[in-house]
Amino acid sequence: MASVLGGYVAMRTLGTGIRRYTAPSIMDFTGSGGKLTTSAPGFLRELGWETTEIERILGEYQEVTEELTARYADTALCYPRTHGVEAETSAVLYGLSRLLKPQSVVETGVADGRSSWLILAALERNGSGVLHSFDVNHTAGRLVGEHPQWQLEILDPKDPAACFSRALERVGSIDLFFHDSDHLYLPQMFEYGQAWPRMTQSGIFASDDVNCSRAFLDFCGRRRQRPVFLFDSRKITGAVRLPGVPKRRAEQLQQVG
Repeated sequence: MASVLGGYVAMRTLGTGIRRYTAPSIMDFTGSGGKLTTSAPGFLRELGWETTEIERILGEYQEVTEELTARYADTALCYPRTHGVEAETSAVLYGLSRLLKPQSVVETGVADGRSSWLILAALERNGSGVLHSFDVNHTAGRLVGEHPQWQLEILDPKDPAACFSRALERVGSIDLFFHDSDHLYLPQMFEYGQAWPRMTQSGIFASDDVNCSRAFLDFCGRRRQRPVFLFDSRKITGAVRLPGVPKRRAEQLQQVG
């Protein structure tokens, strides 16, 4: 009884301080008002795309996964496979990059480069767009190697936050943001805060491993956003689609009118 009371008093006294260092529960996700999904097609539908569009894009994804499997077999890797995004999240990243047709993609956390490879495969098929990837380890990105649509920047590990801030100033606006680096509360909140003001209309703001801390839930809650969550086999991915019509789509509508 004393230990329970002590814990209650500590929580009341420290407030959100303890919340920063405890993982969210299922009730936190269900209570957020966001949609919960377990598949890539369901996730993409909740973000606003039609079933026919999704089926067409994910239909070509099978060929992409075969190419990625071959790439794995031919590449000496530095990180465990568990560092890469999972199966449904992989399909989501490819699908988002094809459906959204982003001109500027930012991802944080590269490891061997599974997510980078998938995004670049989509951008290549789109025929346009640049992926800006950030990591603190010079061994990052071996699955990709080099690609004409890829800008990989290795941040100074002594001051990655300042380096990241300066880099985003150079990048400018962001159509698709994907966090997959340090999953502690404060680093996540920092990256979210840097990327959010740069998001374009109808852009996608996403984060892997939102089950590791309450950062994504808190960040979205404070901005009255209701994310979509993908419950993959081990991890949870969250995403928000910003309101508005993309500039390119708006121009097309004006021409039609």
